[in-house]
Amino acid sequence: MRTLQLNTGENAAISPDGMRIAFEKEEELWQMGSNGENPARLADLPHGPRFAGHAGFSNCSGLSWSPDGRWLTYLRKVGEADALVLEARFPEDGRTATILKDPDLRGYRWLSSTEMVLERWEAPDRPFSNLWHIDVDPQKMRALGRPRRLTNWAGFAIESMSASRDGRVLAVTKRTDRSDIFIGELADQGDRLGQLRRVSLEDRVEWPGGWSGDSQWLLFQSDRTGSMNIFRQRLGPANRWGPWPSVPPEPVVTDQDDNRGPLLSPDRQWVLYFAWPRSAAQVTTAKLMRRPVGSGRPELVLEAKGFPGTHQTSYRIDIPTTTGHPAFRCPSQPNSSCVLSEAGRNDVAFHSFAPVASASKSEIFRIEAEDPDGVSWDLSPDGSRVAYADHNWRSALIHIRELRQGTTRDIPIPGLAELSTLAWSADGKSFFVTNFAVTGSLLFHVTLDGRYRLLYKGAKEVEGPKASPDGAYLAFGDVVSACNAWLIEGIPR
Repeated sequence: MRTLQLNTGENAAISPDGMRIAFEKEEELWQMGSNGENPARLADLPHGPRFAGHAGFSNCSGLSWSPDGRWLTYLRKVGEADALVLEARFPEDGRTATILKDPDLRGYRWLSSTEMVLERWEAPDRPFSNLWHIDVDPQKMRALGRPRRLTNWAGFAIESMSASRDGRVLAVTKRTDRSDIFIGELADQGDRLGQLRRVSLEDRVEWPGGWSGDSQWLLFQSDRTGSMNIFRQRLGPANRWGPWPSVPPEPVVTDQDDNRGPLLSPDRQWVLYFAWPRSAAQVTTAKLMRRPVGSGRPELVLEAKGFPGTHQTSYRIDIPTTTGHPAFRCPSQPNSSCVLSEAGRNDVAFHSFAPVASASKSEIFRIEAEDPDGVSWDLSPDGSRVAYADHNWRSALIHIRELRQGTTRDIPIPGLAELSTLAWSADGKSFFVTNFAVTGSLLFHVTLDGRYRLLYKGAKEVEGPKASPDGAYLAFGDVVSACNAWLIEGIPR
C-alpha cells in the first residue's frame, strides 16, 4: 500500500464503489486509487475566503461523491459575507455547477442521487441548526426549488451527519456548547495560576470582560436572559473568597440587543460595550455604546463595521466567542484614547477614539491579514502599544506596535502555534495567550523574550484572558461541550 501525505485529515472522500479516493492537497483537488495508487491532480480549487482548521486554511469543506459516483461535491465560501456555496465538479472533464448558494448552510449529506438533507443555521443570534430537504437535478447538478424544513429543534448544533445506503436512516450527532468563566490567583510573576473558581454556576454562554479599578468586580457577557447581555460579579475582599457565587451577579445592560465586550472607560466612570440589533436580518454594523457605571441611559459613542466572534465564523465551536472584529480596548490612564479594530477583506485597521458621546475615529495603522477574523490583539495598560497575533497553524509570533513611534517588533514563540487570543499583563511586561489544539486549548504566560509557561489546559476552547488591574487575578473563558448520537428514521420525501 502506498502512503500519501495530505495537508488535511478531514477533506477526503471515498467513491461509492470504493475504488477511488478524492482529497484536497495544497488547495488542489486530487484523486487516487483505493490503495493510494496513481495519485492525479484534478483541478485547482477556486480562490476566495477559506475555512480555518488545525491544519491551516482550506478552500472547501465537506468533500463528497454523489451516490452515482459521477460528481464530486463540496462547500466553499464566496463573497464578503462568506456565504456558502454547494458546488459540484465532474472529474472527467472539470465541469463545475452550483447546486445551491445559501448564507445559512453549514453542511449537507446525500440521501440519493436526486435528493439531499441540509444542515442550516437558524439565524446569527440563534446558535443552533436544523435539518432541511432539497431535491437535486442529477444531470445539471442544481437544486430544484427551495429547501424544505424537516426539523424544528433548538438549543444545539448538528456536529455531523451520515446516511444509510438506501437513504432511509440518518445518523446525526447533536452538540451543545457552553462557556464558563474562571478566575485564578496569579503568583510567581504570572508563571503560576492557582485557586481556580467558577464565577457563575449557570450553564450558559459567558465570557469575561473588563475589571473594576480596584479589582473587586468583573464585567462579563452572558446569554442567561435569552439574549447576550452585560453583568458584573463582585468578588469580595482579596484573599477572603468563599465558595462562589457568594452573591448573585448584578445586571448592567439587559435589553433585546446582542450586547458584548464590556470594558470600563479610562476614567472608570462608564461601561463601554458593543450592541447589535437581534431583529436585523443581516447585521453588518455595531453600535459602540457607553452607560454610566452607577445608573443612567446608554449613549452612542460611534458605529463600527462588522459582527465579531460568531458561531458562523468559528470553525471550532458553535457559540459566540471573544474573537473577531470589530473589537475595542481602553487603557487604564484617565483622559486617554481607546483603540478600535475593524476587519476588511484582507486587512485589519486600528483606530483611536475618545470614549465620549458621538465620537469620531481616526486610523492609527493597518495590517494585512490572510484571515482578518483570526487576528487577536490587545492594548497595553498605558495605551502606548498594541500587541497582535494571527491564527497561524505553523508558528506563533506576537507583534508589538509602538503607537507613538509607528514601529513594530516581533516576538517569536518557538514551540507554539495557532494563537487564538492574547492579553497584556497588568504591568505591561508580559502576556497571557491562548492557543487552539485538537487535544484541548491551552493558556500560557509569555514573557517579552518569548519564554512561556503553561497555566491551564482546557478540554476544548479557552479564550479571553483578562488580568485584574492589581495583577493578582486572571479571568478567562473555557468551553464545555456535550455530544450525543441520534438515529432519524422515516425522513419525508
